[in-house]
Amino acid sequence: MRRTGITYLTLLAAGTLGALWVAPHLEDPASVLAALLPTWAGAYLAWTAYRSERLEAAAVQSPAAVADRLATAVRREWEAEAEVRRLAEPYPLPVGWRDADRDLAEASGPGRLAGRDDELATVFTDRVPTRRLLVLGDPGSGKTLLLVRLLLALLDRRQEGEPVPVLFPLASWDPAALDLRGWMERRLVQDHPELAAPAPEPYGQVTLARMLLERRLVLPVLDGFDELPTRAGAMALHRINAALPYGCGMVLSSRPGEYRAALQPRSGVPARLAGLAGIHLEPLDGEDVAAYLRRDAGGSDTPAARRWAPVARALGTAAPVGRALTSPLTVSLARTVYNPRPDEGHEVLPNPGELVWLRTRTAVEHHLLDAFVDAAYRPHPHRPRRWTAAQARPALAFLARHMERGLDGVAEVAWWKLRHAVPAALPRVLAGVLLGMAGWLLEGTVMELSHRFTSGAVPTDWEQRGGLGVVAAGICGGLVCGLAAGLAITLLCVLAAAPDDLPELVFNRLADGGSLALVGMIISGFAFGGRPNLRRPSHWDRRALLTGGAAALCYVAAFGNACGTASALLYGVTAAAVGTDGVLADPARPVARVRWHWTTRGVCRGLLVGTLLGGSIVLEGLLSPVLSGDPDKEYIAPPDPLAALGAGAQVGAVFTVSCLLVHALRAVPVDLGASVDGRALLANDRRTLGTCVLTAAVVGAVVIGIQGWCAVLGGSTRVWGAQATGGHLWMFAVGLIPALLTGLAIGIRQSEWGHYLVARCYLALRPRLPYDLMTFLADAHERGVLRRVGAVHQFRHIELQHRLAGAGTRSEGSGG
Repeated sequence: MRRTGITYLTLLAAGTLGALWVAPHLEDPASVLAALLPTWAGAYLAWTAYRSERLEAAAVQSPAAVADRLATAVRREWEAEAEVRRLAEPYPLPVGWRDADRDLAEASGPGRLAGRDDELATVFTDRVPTRRLLVLGDPGSGKTLLLVRLLLALLDRRQEGEPVPVLFPLASWDPAALDLRGWMERRLVQDHPELAAPAPEPYGQVTLARMLLERRLVLPVLDGFDELPTRAGAMALHRINAALPYGCGMVLSSRPGEYRAALQPRSGVPARLAGLAGIHLEPLDGEDVAAYLRRDAGGSDTPAARRWAPVARALGTAAPVGRALTSPLTVSLARTVYNPRPDEGHEVLPNPGELVWLRTRTAVEHHLLDAFVDAAYRPHPHRPRRWTAAQARPALAFLARHMERGLDGVAEVAWWKLRHAVPAALPRVLAGVLLGMAGWLLEGTVMELSHRFTSGAVPTDWEQRGGLGVVAAGICGGLVCGLAAGLAITLLCVLAAAPDDLPELVFNRLADGGSLALVGMIISGFAFGGRPNLRRPSHWDRRALLTGGAAALCYVAAFGNACGTASALLYGVTAAAVGTDGVLADPARPVARVRWHWTTRGVCRGLLVGTLLGGSIVLEGLLSPVLSGDPDKEYIAPPDPLAALGAGAQVGAVFTVSCLLVHALRAVPVDLGASVDGRALLANDRRTLGTCVLTAAVVGAVVIGIQGWCAVLGGSTRVWGAQATGGHLWMFAVGLIPALLTGLAIGIRQSEWGHYLVARCYLALRPRLPYDLMTFLADAHERGVLRRVGAVHQFRHIELQHRLAGAGTRSEGSGG
């Protein structure tokens, strides 16, 4: 249906353009326009039927069906992650547990919950009637590993329509900023973007993710309570209690000390999760660890396995290495550092016997953490290596410090959140320069072509081009972006013209840049919401007022009179009252694609902003004899009332179309069954830019071109500064300019790809990160340094992150 709809609209646009091209050669051109009007009524009916069918198709999705699709996606995701983490190689590491202390959880009875290995799913389903379980364990004790095994086991036992276990890493939650249910909804939408679609009408005006949470079709597996800030522990428990009251199933993991501190806050009312049964993970048995390491080395009789003999004798004793190798984390690090991989010999590997000579347990753990990166990036005979350990370590240290400082509020790496590591104004300035240069080149090129191929057209005035690029920049990134575009265009105009009256040109272009940047802010302000957000005078944007005043003064300096002051001051006041700082975008997730969405209110607001801005042009033309003192000189618009009205109508049409495009081009997510790999999301987000430009080009060229065609048909002698006699197709080419620029502005603002491109270049130049960041993250994930949770990456363990962050800080300090 979507492909059919696009084909129909394309054929309709092509047929309309062809009819308008033939019309001027007929005796009665107006009859062509009359004949086209019924076709647009049929187009509206076809569009309505298409939209209704899609809404009905969406309504067919029941909550149970959505949950079943989510279960498939979650299973696929964690089976792949378990393979990367080698959880079953050579076999699952034996993990046992006992009942948690009664002051931490409400156990069902002494020894009732104790178990080992794969029994946790049975314990959870058969021995915990409340389906509320607390998993406690010391650092590195294997809590996350056990939760992944539990999640996969519960998915195997799940029946159609039952709740879906979903793992949520609490390290990325800020309890002070967002309630738990709202945060879980964001995580579901981020990792499974189709869940951002609206739920069927009977379930309210909510997303599919919220619908699943409200109908308790998601079993939250909350991992890493201890990774929350200590001061937020008690608040987090209150938030969990509010979102998941008694009767809601859940699994929560934490270290005992951090959980006990949250239960006993220094101030405030303590919170306690009702009906919560608890288990505490036991240290690994020495004999199990020795057998596991030898088996991973190829078997007890292999040379690689015999190297573990000194360590095996110390396991299960009070020796430092014996106490250190009692957690799944240290055992996993040890196997990576000292055991050979397939097709790799042990001759060049370090000897595990060196662990025996370390004097403390902490020394053993730190040694394994430090050696892990070197081991993960060591050469392999059958695997290419793009980065050495020396190259990868600084980048990993930067990522670890980025998480530790909480620059984006979360402890995870997501390509669309790297914008927080870049100065906030840099992307807007660069976008403004890009849009300004593109606008200058597009306007000049189209006018140059119209001059060459249209009889009677005026020559191209390159030093007056680029204004539409400034408007697009204002739409894209607000005042900063628009002013950057204005400065870039001023420089281009000076270089292209090199006039004798250079000061006048500079003041004129600066005045136009400031005024048109405010126009972009006004268009954005009218494009969103049920109505323009009219602020109180005390809350007006003072930057907009100052920009309007400065533009008015520049007009006076450029022309030696008051020409332009009326429109500049009007734009300044309007932008201060209703303008917004660029196209609104959701910074929580990347964009997959866009859809065309319009409302009657949006059309009315577009017409209103077009009337307002077009009326300012008419006002400027009518007042120009008074403001300039020369009734024969034209500045913004001709002084003749009819000619000024025509110029205002043309400008108003452009700004109306821009407002409609900003309002109508909305981001939507990808299908749930699609990959949530970061590179796939990046590719989808990048395609959004092209979709915005293409959609805007078709709509804008048709609407603005028809308006110009009607202006010629009505007797207008000039359209956009060129004579219209002798050619008509160029009017549609002229209509492409604002449409293309508006689409580019919307795409840059709504998609995260542009911000990511700026961030990767900025960080690569510092130097901080490799330029090919996505490949680096994927490579680190395959090597086991990072783990992937949905579409984001985290370090495989918080201790590794802390160690790398501390090492990076020390190396920076020692380097001066």
